[in-house]
Amino acid sequence: MNKKRVGVITFHDYDNYGAILQSYALQRKLKEMGTYPEIIDYRCDYISNPFRLVNLKKKGLFNYIYGAIGHICYIPRRRQCNLFRKHMRYSQPVSRGNMGAVAGKYDIYIAGSDQIWDYKLTNFDTTYFLDFVKKGKKKCSYAASIGEHEPPEQYRKKYSSLLKDFDQILVREDYGADIVESLTGSRPGITCDPTLLLTADEWTSLLKEPRCKSKYILVYQLGINKELVDFVRRLKKKTGLRVVYIPFPLVGLMNCSCKIAIGPAQWMGLFKNAEYVISDSFHGVVYSLLFNRNFFAMVNGHHMNRRVQQLLKMVGLSHRTIENVSDEELTQPIDFTFANEEIARFREESLAQLRSLVKEQED
Repeated sequence: MNKKRVGVITFHDYDNYGAILQSYALQRKLKEMGTYPEIIDYRCDYISNPFRLVNLKKKGLFNYIYGAIGHICYIPRRRQCNLFRKHMRYSQPVSRGNMGAVAGKYDIYIAGSDQIWDYKLTNFDTTYFLDFVKKGKKKCSYAASIGEHEPPEQYRKKYSSLLKDFDQILVREDYGADIVESLTGSRPGITCDPTLLLTADEWTSLLKEPRCKSKYILVYQLGINKELVDFVRRLKKKTGLRVVYIPFPLVGLMNCSCKIAIGPAQWMGLFKNAEYVISDSFHGVVYSLLFNRNFFAMVNGHHMNRRVQQLLKMVGLSHRTIENVSDEELTQPIDFTFANEEIARFREESLAQLRSLVKEQED
């Protein structure tokens, strides 16, 4: 029997560690389920070209400058990110104007994961809603996210129309399911982020161990927040450990080792071997959990993150945020027993739902 061809559209070209790793994880699990998956090599102009004037008009001056600086800071990691991408299989490159090249190529189309349905992030690029797919082809989503922004009134009708054309929708967050239900009248299933579909052992086989063996605090910071930096200083003073920082951004001067040119393999290695992790990133928290690292999360500020709050609540670790932590709690180890059980349960449920997307298409 011929393998079913699966086309996945997601954020894959942006040199963000979480984006690359979730792309890999979903493709790997689809392959293990007996399909022939490819990532559709599509790039959103609005994301890929942050210096265009339309970005300034849409984002405002602060977010425009913030995004441009981030783009520049990511350049040194490009080589290592591309090396990791060799683990993945891609379609031919396509753009908004020539999606016909992949419109009928696959038996199943999957949108997701990541914040592909966040109208602010993509300038409402409807390619991520599979609007290019030929009639008769199966259209699904896996762990798709609407992000932190509920669609405004002027977009709701279009959102509704696009989503109602899907055969099956699986989203990543409870609040995303609420929004989809309000737009379509049908509640979607909720699945874990693809990075959680792999076990710590599976990720360990892909990572690169850090060269330095001395103990360290790992900081992975995406948003601008002085409170996070002050917390790092406090933990450093309490433990006497050195700080390894994965930029950007850093607010204020700090004696630390900055890792600006590492790829996903080295990034995971730093997480696996850290004594403590401090992060405002969803995937920073994910890998802290997977590798059972003592961590503190930042869930407010410029990089507001409801999905981190939801994840922490699910695993019973809502208290592991940087707010109101006593000196005694700073070095208190985490008991990961319940968290590991919940992640394993959620993983199996999500794999079953992903398997159903493929199984329903079998002859």
